[in-house]
Amino acid sequence: MLTRGSRRVAHYIFNRQKSTKMVIRHHVEGYENFIKFMENFKADGPIHILYSGTKLPNGNSWCPDCVEAEPVIEKGLSAAPEKSHFIHVEVGDRPFWKDLKCPFRTDTRTKLNVLPTLARWGTQKRLEGDACLDTGLVEMLVTDEDN
Repeated sequence: MLTRGSRRVAHYIFNRQKSTKMVIRHHVEGYENFIKFMENFKADGPIHILYSGTKLPNGNSWCPDCVEAEPVIEKGLSAAPEKSHFIHVEVGDRPFWKDLKCPFRTDTRTKLNVLPTLARWGTQKRLEGDACLDTGLVEMLVTDEDN
């Protein structure tokens, strides 16, 4: 039998679990690994991909814009629906990225021009560069239910 106090606790726990949204996170390094991952990946929800510069030994990306955008994107992801997938792709070191023949730039599935880029996989929807610094835009991208 539940007492009044235990009912309150049970109500709090149930509502807390129900309202907690968690994206399913994945991490991929490099173009070849990214292509293999996506070929085998099956998702039952929306897929958002953050393309950023590879992290240095200090834990930060070599790309200062990526470092600045990371906390904003993390905050925006809290609005994503359940079963959303977030894939953080490290594109490589600076010389690899700056090469105009970089496969992340030339592949028709990615067509990257700038880092960071947050994209909705399978659509043209994306935020590039400074747009990733706007929490409202990030939330809009991750909550948009249209494909």
